[in-house]
Amino acid sequence: MRGLIAMLLLAGVAASTAHAEARPVRPADAPLLSRAATYEEYVAEQVAARLTHLQSSVRCGPLGVSSPNAMVLGVTLFSGSHSAGYFLLLPQMCKALVGFRRAPASYDPRACADATCDQRVALAAMALATVSHESYHLLGYTNEARVECYGMQSIWFVANKLGASVAESQAIATFYATRMYPQRRTSTPTYWSPECRDGGTLDLRRTLARWPS
Repeated sequence: MRGLIAMLLLAGVAASTAHAEARPVRPADAPLLSRAATYEEYVAEQVAARLTHLQSSVRCGPLGVSSPNAMVLGVTLFSGSHSAGYFLLLPQMCKALVGFRRAPASYDPRACADATCDQRVALAAMALATVSHESYHLLGYTNEARVECYGMQSIWFVANKLGASVAESQAIATFYATRMYPQRRTSTPTYWSPECRDGGTLDLRRTLARWPS
């Protein structure tokens, strides 16, 4: 966990180089999927199921990322143009999700008064965003800018399902949208879109005034 936090700090509070991906299915994942889910994986599976209305598998472990410059936090596997029904998360993301579930109120960014608190919230927000992002890949979306935007708009939902109040959920979603997402424009431009905004073409709830939740 400390190693990941250090990487996040090197990238700034926004962890701008962290992202998730959609990739072709890998036969080597079979042993991982055949075992029973751990508690951490079960938590992630339940969140994904509520968001997608699909019964999918989530496993925490190596992602098989070959690029040394990419800090990929999650991978959804595809078979052709269709999701293979599972995604992988770095173990640190799974731990961060469970940590958030145990004490969601302690990650309310409105209560932060120093950088250490901001860093804790950033890690939690990234974990919430990663699960949300991968869930949209499960639904078949492959365009990363679209998936990232849709996922960001569902952070509040994931946070709420993990026990945060609506106000706390909206606060951490706003934290991600204002402090973390903007950095993607220069650091990971394929995950950013000018239409990912209130009233933009990627706004899932244009009739609602609150953004991104």
